[in-house]
Amino acid sequence: MKADAKKQENAAEQPEVKSVELPDKFWWAGCLLITAIAIFLRVYWIDLKPLHHDEGVNGFFLTTLFREGVYKYDPGNYHGPTLYFIALAFTKILGLETFAIRYSVVIFGVGIVVLAFLLHRYIGRVGALSAALFLALSPGMVFVSRYFIHEILFVFFTFAMVLGVMYFMEKRTAGIGAHVLTALVLLVCLMPIPILLPRLIGAQENAVGAAIRSGFFLLEAVIVFFLMLALSRWRDGRPIYLLLAAASAALMFATKETAFISLGTMAIAIFCIWIYRNLFVDRARLERTWEEPAVLTPGTFMASFGNSADALLLIAAAVTLFIYLWILFFSSFFTYAEGIPRSLEAYYFWTKTGTKEHSENGIFAYFKWMGLIEAPIFLLGLFGSLVAFWKAQHRFAMFTALWAWGLMIAYTLIPYKTPWLALSFVLPMCIIAGYAINDLVTGKKTGGRILGVVLVFLAAGVLTFQTVELNFFRYDEERRPYVYAQTKRGFHDLIKKIEEFGEKTKKGNDISIAVVSPDYWGMPWYTRNYPNVGYHAGPVPANTVDLIITSEEQENKCMGLERPSIECDMIRHYPDNYDLAGTYPLRPGVELKLYVRNDIVGKPLFTRKKAPDEEIINPIYPDEEEPK
Repeated sequence: MKADAKKQENAAEQPEVKSVELPDKFWWAGCLLITAIAIFLRVYWIDLKPLHHDEGVNGFFLTTLFREGVYKYDPGNYHGPTLYFIALAFTKILGLETFAIRYSVVIFGVGIVVLAFLLHRYIGRVGALSAALFLALSPGMVFVSRYFIHEILFVFFTFAMVLGVMYFMEKRTAGIGAHVLTALVLLVCLMPIPILLPRLIGAQENAVGAAIRSGFFLLEAVIVFFLMLALSRWRDGRPIYLLLAAASAALMFATKETAFISLGTMAIAIFCIWIYRNLFVDRARLERTWEEPAVLTPGTFMASFGNSADALLLIAAAVTLFIYLWILFFSSFFTYAEGIPRSLEAYYFWTKTGTKEHSENGIFAYFKWMGLIEAPIFLLGLFGSLVAFWKAQHRFAMFTALWAWGLMIAYTLIPYKTPWLALSFVLPMCIIAGYAINDLVTGKKTGGRILGVVLVFLAAGVLTFQTVELNFFRYDEERRPYVYAQTKRGFHDLIKKIEEFGEKTKKGNDISIAVVSPDYWGMPWYTRNYPNVGYHAGPVPANTVDLIITSEEQENKCMGLERPSIECDMIRHYPDNYDLAGTYPLRPGVELKLYVRNDIVGKPLFTRKKAPDEEIINPIYPDEEEPK
């Protein structure tokens, strides 16, 4: 009797289904169109922006991994290894090129948009399409998806973890996409065997090693096939979603140390919803619309495990997969054991940087940035959050609202602030904004439906304008949100000039270059194929290299000294043996000067008068002091 009464109480609490849905043909057409928009905005002219400082550092680690097969996790770098190993797969296929490393991020940026379609049972078809559209057009999502940094991977894994848990709680039969992703995860788990075995027998670089790798890869594929067959038959494949959630959570931690902030915010959100619905909501007034596939509560989650034997087995499998993937990536596929304990040291480093570095933007930086360039998402997200808590009928919508604003508050309270961190709460804001649109468009009132359609088109128009302007025209203007210490477009001219001198001397990539500037990141990537480039802590003697690159700030500091140091004296005499080929911007406040040895050009690029107070005249551009 008690069980029946409880069942009736839960049934009364659940809203009745009121389906106002898009027809299938419009749904699938919308999915395809939005996905195409997302791909185009992320792929078109992907090498337009010069590599950012952080991209340059990441590119250096990847180049070492690509050429030497070595990556050693260092907590001082603050972020985890997933980016490098994922990019390694892309570069092995496409080559060590700029478009290849950025494609390794683009695919996850598009994946975030595609995952939003899977929410149609929680926020409605109109809501899912709207959320996906906002994610596809978000200036920040597009901008950072075109960067070779960790953030987009982190957001994708966070989203995948949430969806995995929700689908597991639905007791839903795993679909083909879940099977493919799980098979890919299992293949990665078995990858150390073909990687390590050829090394152990000293055959990694010859035909024997290639044969061993191919043979073991085929064997792994067979093993994974039978594992997936067994998983698909175990409770109709429902545990697959739990395993995907566990894998996604592990990859979150292996990508960025901020994973604990996201998971902590989600846990608090679930607790707050329980308090709100039990203490502040009159369940009798709940408006009856559609029924959620799964009720987001700890009790529902535990009930999803089934009987005690299944529960123990599932928990053991999920925990094992989580720990294994953690160890696998931080140990660089079992080639660097030190990476495992060092993965825990990262949190010590993060607590220091989180309170000291990048704090100049002020406590309300995220509110300012969101208001300037993500305003439609910000405002619709706020509206959707109010609707979710006012109606209090859909736990997932309430959870998403608290996930968004909880993360925004958490990152606001932390002094460390960089624009790309905002993407962690832009994601749930887009989802709750989609929920708001769905509530309007599928409502009973004609005025509300019209308003919902108008808001979608207005938001899409504003976001499209901001995205195109930011990503294709003003991508290096420092005053723009998301543009943070971005390498200037003029840096490409420096690289072109180096290539020109390589052709002129007939040396090509063998031309010798000395970089004596303390600021140079980004350049190691563009000179990765130049074997004779050196990065020096101090100046090099004149006439020992073909090209010398210094910083204008460094030169100005030396010129102002009455008694210069030996290093400064060398810099001051570079013009005696080298001609200035030009001054090029690196990033705000950093200008690089390129010097070319006199005998390379045959005659001075522009004449220099001996008197230091006389201006330098360029015979080719007489109105300019030096070529631009």
